[in-house]
Amino acid sequence: FQLVHQVAGRAGRGAAEGRGFIQTHMPEHPVMQALVKGDRAAFYETEIRAREEAHLPPFGRMASLIVSASDSHAAEAHARRLAQCAPIVEGVRVLGPAEAPLALLRGRHRWRLLVRAPRAFDLSAYLRQWRTVAPKVTGNTKVAIDVDPLSFM
Repeated sequence: FQLVHQVAGRAGRGAAEGRGFIQTHMPEHPVMQALVKGDRAAFYETEIRAREEAHLPPFGRMASLIVSASDSHAAEAHARRLAQCAPIVEGVRVLGPAEAPLALLRGRHRWRLLVRAPRAFDLSAYLRQWRTVAPKVTGNTKVAIDVDPLSFM
């Protein structure tokens, strides 16, 4: 919301009047309606309710694991092995792996796993436990872990 709202706002600066265009398959979606109206409060109310219902932050915990390597097959294979050895804990869900939104960044192929957990859950302890059984990283493969990430890009 913030980024699109900011970009659209720049179209109307200066002496000349400007217009912003958003292409979407869901113009009736509450987020799109809030963007069109420039209504941050409506966006917040819609988003916070949806997050609460889905137990997403700030009503739940999340972690992002990005597996990257210069070879796409190596990155994917390590991400799949990592997912297979994830500890099974009630209330915790490991999603993925799937290609990261920025699947190729600085010559490295990226795959992502997401971990969803209840708000009171010790996600850091879970990740430490997972790392003890995780496959060894080989070659130039890397695993980056971000607990409660601010961005999912």
